[in-house]
Amino acid sequence: MDRRDFLKSGSLAAPAVLAQRNPNDRIGVAMIGVGTRGIYLLERVQECPNTEIRLICDLYDANIARARKMAFNKQAAITKEWEKAVDSKDIDAVVIATPDFWHAPMAIRAARMNKHIYVEKGLCRTLQEAKDIRKAVRENKVTLQLGHHQNSDPTYIKAREIYQSGRLGKTVLARTYIDRTSPWPEWQFYTRYDNQVLPADATPQTVDWERFQDNSNVKTRFDAERFFRWRCWWEYGTGIAGDLMSHQWDGINCILGMGIPEAVQTQGSLYFWKQDREVPDQWHVMFEYPKKELTCTFACTFHNRHHGTETYIFGRDATIEVASDHCRLYDAEWKPGYSKQLAEARKKYQAAGLDPRLAIPDPEYSFKRGESEVTNHQRDWIDSIRSGQVPRCGIDRAFEEGVTIVMSVESYFKERKVKWDPVNEAIV
Repeated sequence: MDRRDFLKSGSLAAPAVLAQRNPNDRIGVAMIGVGTRGIYLLERVQECPNTEIRLICDLYDANIARARKMAFNKQAAITKEWEKAVDSKDIDAVVIATPDFWHAPMAIRAARMNKHIYVEKGLCRTLQEAKDIRKAVRENKVTLQLGHHQNSDPTYIKAREIYQSGRLGKTVLARTYIDRTSPWPEWQFYTRYDNQVLPADATPQTVDWERFQDNSNVKTRFDAERFFRWRCWWEYGTGIAGDLMSHQWDGINCILGMGIPEAVQTQGSLYFWKQDREVPDQWHVMFEYPKKELTCTFACTFHNRHHGTETYIFGRDATIEVASDHCRLYDAEWKPGYSKQLAEARKKYQAAGLDPRLAIPDPEYSFKRGESEVTNHQRDWIDSIRSGQVPRCGIDRAFEEGVTIVMSVESYFKERKVKWDPVNEAIV
């Protein structure tokens, strides 16, 4: 049986389900993918109490060397074969920080081998993959955490608290955007986000290119650009949808808990960065929830970052502005007294030499750093493994994200609105 057939085989025998762990038990972790994001996760996971990195897996020699140097455990095993990571008896949990097209086969096999899973967003590329991952996780009763860190950001947790208090009144719109640009195209980074130069040592001798594309339907000669900048091609990922849209949509889902959209409509285009990719450099999406009387929108461009990143939750009585560094609550503009507050704000602006037309009243509430302490996303995963509790972005939330990504991409390719059939779990 060759490697591809083995990956597709459903005959793997699942070990007995682990009981709730003793808090003093050391959890052995395998890092699968230690590139730009994976090296950050390695650092955060090994900082968790009684947790040890026991295996490092990557396809690029330099990534492995860097990870080995940064790992606390200098005896960690090294491999380019991810199958060894999920099969090893020394491994209790795996962190999957690979290109998206590898998430499903790795997560499914890990679940069948009874390994707990931390997988980076987006969860997967197809609806069937989302279903297969959910099935494997549920059947084998392992803990899966999807890498949407907003769920562990104090500002988003506070925004959810405010929303659940009823302070916003009837909420019918949530709007989010993430605009980015640099002198170079987005996603042009190599092993570090601040490195825009292709490593000279990235060659067929140092990169296992055949293994990289083993799960892809498209086979090409060695291409270092595709290896590092895989998000730019459809066969490896879902472009903006799986990278940035998934983060922002999940942030709203963390606050509102609205789940899979009833309908999605996407407009995407290659308007500015045209030469280095096939996925769009703009992505605009409307998520419809008519039964909840709610609409959510997402917008992204890669040629201008004047406004950057922001999420707004619009209620009739108040508005939440939230991002990773702030959470603010503003009273409704239609209420009595707002005109007086606005006049006072304009006076302050004018006295400070600022344009009074830009003034807005001070928020009713503004989150102060340190006001709320929350464990980070990786610690939440480790704690959930020990306690048996559902992590902040567990398999049900992950499934919602996976379906939403696929709906957005299908809408783009079909050039029409697509709908979710919850009874048959199908996109129509």
